[in-house]
Amino acid sequence: MPSFLRLASLVAVCALVASSLASSQQPVNPHATPEARALLALLSSISGKGIVTGQHNFPNDGSKWTDRAYDITGKYPGLFGEDFGFSGGEDKDSTLARPAIVEEIKRQYKNGSIIALTWHAVRPTDDEPVTFRDSVQGKLTDYEFQQLLTPGTPIYNRWCAQVDVIVGFLRQLRDANVPVLFRAYHEVNGNWFWWGYRPGPNGSAALYRQLYDRFVNVHHLDNLVWVWNVNAPGGAAGPSADYYPGAAYADVVTMDIYGEFKQEYYDDMLRIAAGKPIALGEVGGLPSLDVLAVQPKWTYFMAWSGLLESSSPADRIQAVYHSPVSINRDDPRIAPAMEAMRKSFNDAPPQPVSPESTAEARRLLAKLAAAPGKAPLGGIRGDATGFTPAILAADFDGMRPQIAGIIDSVKQRHTAVSLTYAPLRPTDNGPAKSALTDYEWNDLITPGTALNKLWTAQVDSAAEALREFQKAGIPVLFNAYPDSTGPASSEKPFWWAGRKGFRGSAHLYRMLFDRLVRQDGIRNLLWVWQQGPPSFAPGAGTPSDYFPGLLYVDAVQMKAPALNGRFPMDRYLAQSTAGKPIGIEITGNPPPPEAFGPHSLWSWFVVQGSPAQAEALKKLFAAGNVGAGTD
Repeated sequence: MPSFLRLASLVAVCALVASSLASSQQPVNPHATPEARALLALLSSISGKGIVTGQHNFPNDGSKWTDRAYDITGKYPGLFGEDFGFSGGEDKDSTLARPAIVEEIKRQYKNGSIIALTWHAVRPTDDEPVTFRDSVQGKLTDYEFQQLLTPGTPIYNRWCAQVDVIVGFLRQLRDANVPVLFRAYHEVNGNWFWWGYRPGPNGSAALYRQLYDRFVNVHHLDNLVWVWNVNAPGGAAGPSADYYPGAAYADVVTMDIYGEFKQEYYDDMLRIAAGKPIALGEVGGLPSLDVLAVQPKWTYFMAWSGLLESSSPADRIQAVYHSPVSINRDDPRIAPAMEAMRKSFNDAPPQPVSPESTAEARRLLAKLAAAPGKAPLGGIRGDATGFTPAILAADFDGMRPQIAGIIDSVKQRHTAVSLTYAPLRPTDNGPAKSALTDYEWNDLITPGTALNKLWTAQVDSAAEALREFQKAGIPVLFNAYPDSTGPASSEKPFWWAGRKGFRGSAHLYRMLFDRLVRQDGIRNLLWVWQQGPPSFAPGAGTPSDYFPGLLYVDAVQMKAPALNGRFPMDRYLAQSTAGKPIGIEITGNPPPPEAFGPHSLWSWFVVQGSPAQAEALKKLFAAGNVGAGTD
């Protein structure tokens, strides 16, 4: 949406909150989006006049607890709370739910909810997934914590990588113009989380400021309203003011209360906030109407998942939700303002992850994003006599001799090229399907070592070849380090495959991205990450064990012998890609055209070309529901 239309759509918000603007503070982020500014102004406008009802939801529960609040009260809460999780598998806090969380947040926002997000961050010495007690509630030594606050240290670099995973999801909300109340390092004064209970300017508050700096000044997440949060003080929770990062880092000041709503807690928040909106970040039982009468400036509360009924009497739940002081989702005190914000909601196609990507790459990504259910781009590896697929697929080991012929063919007949980058083993130019020892692997990914320098030279040579496509104006679907999850069969894996964890296969993929994009200036690539079909072999792990992160991937591809009509492979893949385009490389017989019908989620496919399959291929590529080249 053009910027002048976005600004026009916020006129209604400005009218609604005009009376509060004179007294409300500006966002701490000077580059905050119009939507973030409007949300903060909205909270300022209702301070002292009402309280927004809110409900938290566990990552893997979707909207379960929000829907339950509606079932009980007949009212939808005005605030939808979510978490990014930390655990694995089917657990309620599973990180596998993150792509679905983004889509659910968009749905809730379109329905009129204020969005509030929390992140139970993994201890930076650990790798996701983790257990709550061992990592989120783990400890760092004083030395480790100071190293965490020191740029360039190993633990700082690990922290950056973990933070950037969450950035990948928040960036999607930013690009969709969804404002978010982001509660960073919550309950910071408590001794139960690894980030908390370190008072003073160089303790927990410094870590909060470090996160702010990375989110705002490095990644430009300007859609966030910054929510600082403490637990009700006493016992294992220290005095709130000892953990405050400063007025320049908090838009909203909040407290979590699981017990009595003491007046001293409320007064404490008002003193620290100094005119900023205050709120109840988490509650177990709801505050009574008597409490709200003497503590009128709480701007919202968020009941924790599963505790609404178990911690509040039934009559209190009804009384609070139906009180004139409470502001539910359809309340005229927020509904028109939220509707005005949503006029700038942008569900547009994703932008390439490469900064300053070429126009050709952006156009190709837009085509892929628009293709599902219409006409996936058809690709072929090998012979294409008698028809013109949109995508020409080829293997690429980094060498230049094969490039000229591919470029000529693409210019004449195709829209794009798909290159599968499967380089030789960097130790000795051995076959790609071979192994490195653990010692060699660690040497390879350690900057400055002899093996790392060999790898760097290998990548820079590949960059010279890829630059020829860039000069020719050809976008490349770049399938880098394929089959990193390991082959589903007994076939020998590639040397880069099957290594889990922070310094595993995903790390090498990120290293390749950084070298080609940031050092070598290759901007015409759409970065494709490939996985095989689900594997149930012992120790195989899940695709998330090898996924490099949304900041490094434009699209995700599955490689499989065939489309399985009984198993919706496209829906399985789409669950984990957070709206990124998905494709499939079929190594067996080509599918019939009807496999890519109106309910298909595939953006592109690649099939094997051979004379034996000529008739089936011609039928497939002649179908109106398959995109052919060249435009």
